[in-house]
Amino acid sequence: MTKKNNSDAKSKGKPDFLRLGIDDQVLLINEALSEQVFMALEMDGGGMEIMDIEGTDVLIRYYGACGNCPISESGTLMFIQKTLQEKVDPRIQVKIV
Repeated sequence: MTKKNNSDAKSKGKPDFLRLGIDDQVLLINEALSEQVFMALEMDGGGMEIMDIEGTDVLIRYYGACGNCPISESGTLMFIQKTLQEKVDPRIQVKIV
């Protein structure tokens, strides 16, 4: 009997983000953000969209109230990045364009 390693359990069931095509990457990101992030942004009168994905860099653009909010460049950005790192791939970095 072999003992399972915790890192194997964490990665099990998650596709390798870098091996996915752009359409699948966007779908995976949108699914991860739909539970909390999109709803929170909409409640504040704004939103975000994915502009591009370059390796593990996810390039986003804010719109509506989020586009002019100073918190969107710090707290909100970190919330989005942490969500994607936990649900999609720990290597993801989110950048505003």
